[in-house]
Amino acid sequence: MAIAEGWTTTVRRCGFLAAVAVLTGSCANPQAELALRAPTAMVGMSKGDLMACAGVPERMTAGGDAEFMVYSRQQTLIDRDVDWEPNPWLGPRGPLLWEPDVTTYVRTYRCEATVVLREDRIVEVRYNQNRDATLCYQIVGNCVR
Repeated sequence: MAIAEGWTTTVRRCGFLAAVAVLTGSCANPQAELALRAPTAMVGMSKGDLMACAGVPERMTAGGDAEFMVYSRQQTLIDRDVDWEPNPWLGPRGPLLWEPDVTTYVRTYRCEATVVLREDRIVEVRYNQNRDATLCYQIVGNCVR
């Protein structure tokens, strides 16, 4: 009987660990991972290949022997929360009139990728500090596989 209990405990532990592994793996975002890998994978790519896969940059500047190409994507999400509250002007004994209390939340996500080129070759790809990696994927996703 002790062997059966030990076997049952082992099976339960393995099942639990398998469930944790599946749930943890399902949280991964392959697009974000690809975008975060792009700064090293794109080094050495030609300017023509960059233009073919990422398109025309939003801004281009030159400084010294380097050329800077800036790509950006932005997304604004608006959420509204509606709570129904009793009307305070009628007092607690007045007729029950309810009015909506609307709260609006606005969040803006942004990714700005700066590509540094020297002699028509990529030497560095930088993202802004508080970036959304999924938006960065929209910029570099066609350039890295």
